Amino acid sequence: MVNLLKPPSVSSSRLGTVTGLWRERSLYDRRALKTGIVHFGPGRFFRGHLAYIIHNYLAQKDFQEQRWGICGVSLKSQRTITRLKHQRFLYTLTQHSSCAKNREEAEVIGSIKEIVNGREKCDYVLEKMASPSVHLVTLTITQAGYHLDKNFNLDTANEDIAHDLRNPSTPTTAIGFIVEALRRRRDRVSEAAPEELAQQRSAERSIAPFTTLSCDNLPRNGEILRKAVLAYAELIDPQLTEYIRDNATFPNTVVDRIVPQEQESDYNYPSRLLQVRDRGPIVTEPFWQFVVEDNFTGDRPKWEDAGVTMTSDITPFLYMKSRFLNAVHSFIACLAVRAGIEYMHEAIGVPEIHLFTRLLMSDIAAATPVPRQMCEHYIEQVLLRLSNEDLPDTTERIASETARKVGKYIFPILQDAYSRKVSMKRLIVPVAAWLLAVREGASESGQPYHVKDTQSAITAIQEGTAISQILGLENCEQTEVIDSGCHQALRALQTHGLLTTLKNYSEGGLLNETASA
Repeated sequence: MVNLLKPPSVSSSRLGTVTGLWRERSLYDRRALKTGIVHFGPGRFFRGHLAYIIHNYLAQKDFQEQRWGICGVSLKSQRTITRLKHQRFLYTLTQHSSCAKNREEAEVIGSIKEIVNGREKCDYVLEKMASPSVHLVTLTITQAGYHLDKNFNLDTANEDIAHDLRNPSTPTTAIGFIVEALRRRRDRVSEAAPEELAQQRSAERSIAPFTTLSCDNLPRNGEILRKAVLAYAELIDPQLTEYIRDNATFPNTVVDRIVPQEQESDYNYPSRLLQVRDRGPIVTEPFWQFVVEDNFTGDRPKWEDAGVTMTSDITPFLYMKSRFLNAVHSFIACLAVRAGIEYMHEAIGVPEIHLFTRLLMSDIAAATPVPRQMCEHYIEQVLLRLSNEDLPDTTERIASETARKVGKYIFPILQDAYSRKVSMKRLIVPVAAWLLAVREGASESGQPYHVKDTQSAITAIQEGTAISQILGLENCEQTEVIDSGCHQALRALQTHGLLTTLKNYSEGGLLNETASA
């Protein structure tokens, strides 16, 4: 990473501008930068992750690779445009960690050429996407932006999707933009075609489809996106559906970087480290991961040169991210709300929780069909990241929608643990701790706990419904083991308290077995 820690030559009595610092220390010529990527959802995570990765890639390459500039498209909030427009869409990024050798590193990110309001400049965006120079369309629009139902299928009854189906040439959703832009590329004969064949519009003569990359935290996000795009296209034009199915690609990705919600203190970093005023600073951790299935329709950046993992099999990476980060995040949050601990790094700093979490992750590794060595390396990274007190993340935020997260991240671990004959005792304790906090509406010390979950889940928990029924699981031997283990953990927590229970389960669960006997 290029480090711009040395302050620019400005008077200490006033702050410079981000654009001025870029002119002074530019890493590549943004005027020569061509748009090769159109990105939907230019929020904080995108600016802390993909835009950062592309920036560092551009900084490493010669002029021939300056064709991967980004056009951001916002379909909802225009806040980012308002903030960054006067800075020519430059912004500062600070990597901040109490665990890193270099605790603070800051730089200016220049990979975004522009960000536009997609609803106001619909045709501009579509023409940009239809341009032969654009090879990638990327998305960080959160799960809600895909307009999916509970089974991860396109919700055609959604108001925005219904609008786009009635008005496919003026879409308002990312799905609508993708399909209309692919239609335009199919119907637009390549400029390189001989004049006498200019009227032919076969797939071979058309501009190649762009590759569409979902960078959202969804399981097999590319497959989900492809399914939604095809479902939408089918309702407009079956022949277009066939074209997309046969020619377009939607690789799966794994994205990972903690980019917390904006804090007032974020604005201190660019002024202190770079002596500039920034309207849209990003503060994040040093760690990042981007894993991409190498399945592209055409040209792509040589991302592997910038630390991106290109792979033909993304499955092991999906397992590790969902289980050792997402599930463990939820496990710790469940324990923290019962303990009345406000921040994640404070929770992992409690010796009983730290030891229990290490053993819990060992159980997860035993239940996960991934080589143990890969798991152990990832475990150490996660524990270090969760200990970063310089990026405080609230347990309340992580514990929101826990009922959904138990079904999405935790139950698959329990299934594999059962089939692989791995003890589920420790895996169930955090869920039981959370159930107890919800049932009592308070932490162990009596602090009120205001659960953020669906009312149906809250009501079921308060009525003492078994966890298998809350998740809607069919009754079988496996669910009986889960419900029994949860009942035992609840009794242990009520009898001995959280920390003693964790210590006991860390030592083999003897106290728990005695209590259940």
